[in-house]
Amino acid sequence: PAAATAAALPVPAELASFTPRHAGDLPAERRAGYLQVFKDVPRPPRLMHHLLSPEFFLAAGSAQLVDLISAEPLIAAKVLATVNSSIYGLAQPVTGIGQAVTYLGLNTVRSLCVQNILRSTFLPDGAERKVRLETAWAASALASELAQRLSHELGLEDRGAGVSAVVLSFLGRLATVARTPLPVLETIPARGLLERMRAEQDKLGLPAGEIGRLLMTEWGLPASVIADAADLDRILVTPPAADARGTRLALGYLCARLGERLASGELPDLAALDLAADTSAELFHWRSVLAHKPLARVGELVCSRDLVSAIDRMRAALRL
Repeated sequence: PAAATAAALPVPAELASFTPRHAGDLPAERRAGYLQVFKDVPRPPRLMHHLLSPEFFLAAGSAQLVDLISAEPLIAAKVLATVNSSIYGLAQPVTGIGQAVTYLGLNTVRSLCVQNILRSTFLPDGAERKVRLETAWAASALASELAQRLSHELGLEDRGAGVSAVVLSFLGRLATVARTPLPVLETIPARGLLERMRAEQDKLGLPAGEIGRLLMTEWGLPASVIADAADLDRILVTPPAADARGTRLALGYLCARLGERLASGELPDLAALDLAADTSAELFHWRSVLAHKPLARVGELVCSRDLVSAIDRMRAALRL
């Protein structure tokens, strides 16, 4: 019923009047200008390319993941610190990456690696920027956890690729928060994807997701990974396709929006969420997926006791 109602409603005027620019439509010199702004941002280690390669998603096992992470001691230490934090509430401390994979699963540990690599890439230069970056990090972590758990419960294909797309969809936002001059950054709303994308495009020339697309392309990440991560936010203005990729991106888009709401305090608790009654513009096109069988149960699962408990524990650990 909610999907049918959404399909019958006209597109809200604020959505209909906004067309996000695509980085691929820019002249080469404009793209080079954006990359010049981020020329001092360190490139991610080769580990990230391995973790995000299509071949790794399809065929890699736990032993290969352990070998890759163990070869990067700093990343391994950060992953173990996260695994042993109150976020996961493990009964016994984990002393190695192999144990972490055993307890949390390959996809969760891979996601933690990517999150930690991105976190070490963008560092704040002051208290105000630190607050904004910490909120974005928290949103990314919460969105990743939601995507992990919901994609498993829904039995979606390519779960690893879906979770990675969620994490990488925050890249452009992290980059703009880290590098935009503070007087300009203060004019960009912290809440509401539509309002934020409109302001980013007005002030920066591109929405953050497209700036992320430019960075991922410059870093040489796989084309399919770039497309999934950068296209995720575009569900704001375009209904997701009714195929496996569209379903994966639709779930990722929802998780990203909920992660942002939880991190900012806009959503006090998942238990208070009623997706069927949510009439926000940022979920207008997303609501069409409620007619797709794979996601028909998502509203029920989001409010399940186990998920609410897990997210509450994570928010407490993140001090939100």
